[in-house]
Amino acid sequence: MPRPAHPNALQAESGKGWSPPFLSHTGVLAHLLSDLGGRQEAEAQSAHLLLIDPAFALRVLELFAQAHAGASLSAFTHADLLKDLDTCTLKSIATSAATEFLTRPTHSNQDATWRLAIRGAVLSRMLAEKIAYPSPDEAWLAGLLLWLPGFVADTGLDPAGARQCAQDALDRLPLRTFLPDALRYLDEPAQRLSDAAPLVQLTVAAHRLVPLCTSGGLNRFNLPLLDDLFFTARISQENLLDMLNTADMAVEALYTENGRSHLGEMTVDEMAFELIRYNQLELAANAMRDSEESAILTLANLLASQEGITAPIYLKRNPHSGYLEAQALGAHAAPPISIRINGGKAAAARALLTRATVCVLQSAPGDAAVIDLQLIHQADADGLAAIPLGDSDNQGVLLVRGNAASISTLAAQPEHYARMGWLAGRAKSASGAGTAGNAANGRPDGLPARVHRATHEINNPLGIIKNYLAILKVKLGDDAPVSDELRIIYEELDRIVGILRGLAQEEAEPRMVSETADINALIQDLVKVTQPTWQSKGIQVSTLLTPGLSPISGSRDKLKQIVLNLLLNAIEATPPGGTVRMETAALANFRHQHFIEILVADSGSGISPEVASRLFDPLETAKGNGHAGLGLSIVKSLTQSMQGDITFKTGASGTTFQISLPTN
Repeated sequence: MPRPAHPNALQAESGKGWSPPFLSHTGVLAHLLSDLGGRQEAEAQSAHLLLIDPAFALRVLELFAQAHAGASLSAFTHADLLKDLDTCTLKSIATSAATEFLTRPTHSNQDATWRLAIRGAVLSRMLAEKIAYPSPDEAWLAGLLLWLPGFVADTGLDPAGARQCAQDALDRLPLRTFLPDALRYLDEPAQRLSDAAPLVQLTVAAHRLVPLCTSGGLNRFNLPLLDDLFFTARISQENLLDMLNTADMAVEALYTENGRSHLGEMTVDEMAFELIRYNQLELAANAMRDSEESAILTLANLLASQEGITAPIYLKRNPHSGYLEAQALGAHAAPPISIRINGGKAAAARALLTRATVCVLQSAPGDAAVIDLQLIHQADADGLAAIPLGDSDNQGVLLVRGNAASISTLAAQPEHYARMGWLAGRAKSASGAGTAGNAANGRPDGLPARVHRATHEINNPLGIIKNYLAILKVKLGDDAPVSDELRIIYEELDRIVGILRGLAQEEAEPRMVSETADINALIQDLVKVTQPTWQSKGIQVSTLLTPGLSPISGSRDKLKQIVLNLLLNAIEATPPGGTVRMETAALANFRHQHFIEILVADSGSGISPEVASRLFDPLETAKGNGHAGLGLSIVKSLTQSMQGDITFKTGASGTTFQISLPTN
C-alpha cells in the first residue's frame, strides 16, 4: 500500500484500519528479550519494562482495552494493566517488536526522545500525586504516550503526520479516559486549559516542564510561572524544583537499570544478534527437559552447530573428593581428568565457583592453568571455554574447545552462555533424582539431610568470599570510600551462615545472636544495600529517623530481617516515580512503657480488602495487588518473638506498616 503523504490522507487511511507501527526503544527491547529468553515464567520486572517505553505501553493498553472495552481508567493501576499478560504474550510482544525493528529503519535520535518520554511520565505521576489525582498510574501512561509521535516507524513523515498517527492510535482505544486529549490539546495556551480535565492539565504541564530537567543548573529563578502550569495554589516553586531534580535522577536510574552501563540505541545487526541469542535460549529451554545427560549433550550440540565449538567434556562435581571429574557424554567417553575446585586455577574450577563462563586462549598462556593448555593442545584448538551447569555448585561444568573467533564469541557474552548452562542443569532436578535418598531420611522430601549437605557445601564459597573481603579491606584501608559497603557485605555473609546452620538443625529455630541494635543505623545500612533495587525502578526511598533512640534489645538479625522484608515489599509495591518512606520515633503508653516505632510506607495502589483480611497468612500471596506473601508471616512471627506488635493501614495512596518494639 502506498504511504499517505500528509495528515489528512493518514486520517482517511486510518479509518480503513491502517496505521504505521510504532518502534520500541531498542535498548528496552534488547533488555526484554534477554530477560525472557528460555524462561517458562517471566519475572515481574520483565512486564514492567513495557511501561517505560511508549510503543510497548500503547500495545499493552490495546490488549487491555480488548479485554476490558469501555473500562474507566479513573482508578487504574499498572497492576491492572499487566495482570493478564502471561509469559507467552510477553514473548510475542517482544519478538514482534524485534522483527518490526529489523524490517524498518529507526530514528537517529530515538534515545534522546526516550529520555524525554520517561521524564514526562515521571513528572506526570508526581504532579498527579501532588494534586491527589485518583490514578497516578494513568498519569504516568499519559505523560509517556505524549511522546509517541517520536516513535512512529515511518521516518518519512513530517512531525505533523507523525503526531496525527499517534493521535489516531490513542483515539482508537475503546476506554473511558481523557488520555487521548492530552496529545490533542498539547499546544493550547494555559488560559484555554484552565478548566480542562485534570489529567490533561497535569500531563500538558509535565510535558512543558520536561525541557527544564535536561537543561542543567536548575534553580528557582529559571522556573516557569506557575500560572502557566495550572497549579498556582497547590505547588510551590521549591516543590517544583524538587520534582524536577527527582525526575532527572529517576531517569538516570532507569537508564542504568540492572547494572547496565546504558540502555542505548542498537544497530540492526546488534538487534539481529540479540534476537538470535533469544532464540538460542528458547531452543535450549525446549530441548533440555529430559535427563541430565541428554540436556547437557543438547547444549554441546547447540554450541557445535551455532558457534562452531566442539570437543565437549562434561565435568561433574564429586561431593566426597571436592574435585570435578570427567563423565561420559553421548558418544564422548569420559577422559581421565580430575580438576581441583578449591584453590584451583583451572577455567573449570573458576567457572563453577563464580557461576560465570570462563574463556582461555592459547595465545595468552599467562592466564591459563597447565590443564587448560593441555586440553586446548589435545583438541588442536586455539582456546577453551568453561560453562557452569545448573544453579548451584553441586552441578558441573561443560568444557568446549574451538578456534579463537569462536571462543571470543563466548567471551563477549559470558552471561548468555552461563544462562544456557543454567537451563541445561535444570534437567537433573526434573528427572526425579534423589528419590532414594529422600526415602532413606524417612521424610517425603529428605529436607534435613539435603540442608545439611547444602550448608556444608555453601560454607566453602562463603568462606572464600569472606577471605577476599578481608584482604580487600586491608588493601583499601579503613578510610576507603567503600569500607562501609564491605562491612555490610561481610555482615550479611555472616547472617547467611547463621541461617543455614539453623536450618540444618531439623526442628530447632535458626540460632540468632542476642544483642542490642541501633535501629537508625540498621535502616541506613538497609537503604544503602537495597539502593540498586529501588533506583532501578525509578523510585526514591526517604528516611525520617528520630536521633538518640534507645537501642533495641534482642536479636539484631531478627530486626534486620523484619525491616528488610518490609522495605523490599514496599519497593515492590511502589510504581516507578513513587516514594518509599521509612520513619522511626520514640513512644510511651499510659503505663509508661517505652517503645520504638518503625514505619515503612509505600506509594502503591493499596491492598484489597480480601487480601488485607488474610495479610499475615503464611499461605497467602498477592504480589500483583499489594505485597502480601510468606515474608509478612515471617515478619509477624519475628516481631512477636521480640515482644513487639505489627499493624498496617492501606488505601488508594499506599500501605503503611507500623512496628512497635519495646526498648527494655
